[in-house]
Amino acid sequence: MIIVGAGALGLETLAILLDNGYNDEIVFFDDDKQKTQQKIFDKFDIITDKNEQINYLHKNPYFIVSIGHPRLRSKKYNLIIQWGGIPVNVISKKAHVFPFLQPFEGCIIEPSAGISHGVKLGTSCAIHINCTIGHQVQLGNFVNIGPGANVVGPCNIGSYSYISVGAVVHPHVTIGNNAFIGSNVVVNRDVADFETFLG
Repeated sequence: MIIVGAGALGLETLAILLDNGYNDEIVFFDDDKQKTQQKIFDKFDIITDKNEQINYLHKNPYFIVSIGHPRLRSKKYNLIIQWGGIPVNVISKKAHVFPFLQPFEGCIIEPSAGISHGVKLGTSCAIHINCTIGHQVQLGNFVNIGPGANVVGPCNIGSYSYISVGAVVHPHVTIGNNAFIGSNVVVNRDVADFETFLG
């Protein structure tokens, strides 16, 4: 398994895999050439060289992008796909995900997240710890739902949008693409594309 991104979300993804009992090899891809460490916790390799990353994909193509910023996550996701990578979901066994959801790919669902029926997850969404996503919520691609946020369905959240820690999104609200919702705010109206909503 390849975890793309060796920052905070990458380490959280590692913790989910280990807690789920994942026993196969785990390596990190990270482009930060300034990193002095070559292993995380003296156990998991960090591959920073592009050619080494491509070569590794030839023997193990399964990956998850663990980068918090939606646009950066999208850029890296699409690049790894071009190199032949195969996206997987990393879903904590401690999350509560309604069965029979439409298929989704490349998503991270952290512990104690709750996802209700009729939810549609776009490609490579990051659903953080202790957040809830209510019935019939539609998420676009590369959406970030921060820790403790509550999205009450039905509503729509556009691609690349970022819902911060503790925010509450009311039912029947549409949040556009590339929107930013601040921490602990209550969203009770529609939010336009590229809008920053701070309450």
